[in-house]
Amino acid sequence: MITADEFKKLIDFAFEAYQINNTSGQEYRQNGKVPYIIHPLWCASMLITDTRIPYEEREKGFKALVLHDVLEDTSMQFPDWVEPDVKEIVKELTFETSDHALASIQSKSINIKLLMLVDGLSSMYEEHVWPQRRNKWKAMMEIVVKEVEEHYGNIRVVQLAKSIIENTNW
Repeated sequence: MITADEFKKLIDFAFEAYQINNTSGQEYRQNGKVPYIIHPLWCASMLITDTRIPYEEREKGFKALVLHDVLEDTSMQFPDWVEPDVKEIVKELTFETSDHALASIQSKSINIKLLMLVDGLSSMYEEHVWPQRRNKWKAMMEIVVKEVEEHYGNIRVVQLAKSIIENTNW
């Protein structure tokens, strides 16, 4: 269970990382209108609320998704209170470039693919993918959706991803 205190620590740390110590040059997304922290919170919220996924996976995934861009996009390191397995998941979700993410996704476990699907879905949802990468991105998401659905079944994240992919003209 994610306690209220643990939730607050995660959110406070994430806010400091993404909004105060962001090194990506994008403290805001959507052309400077939406604080960066909304992206990891959206991802984490989508996962934790999908009750068709086993709770233990949702709990670890939630924590990892709140923190998933810390190593890529901020100058922060994880505090000692972040669980070692959550740190490992975040490391698996950390890439030097989006091309690196695309190239390595096939070698990831199904659990990491699920988290990458949620992250990628967020970027497609808000159309945050650079135009020159959109076709590759969409193709990768189609493959990941298929694999995640084969493992987890018709979960809500898969349903939403299919709809967004189908209704995205890239």
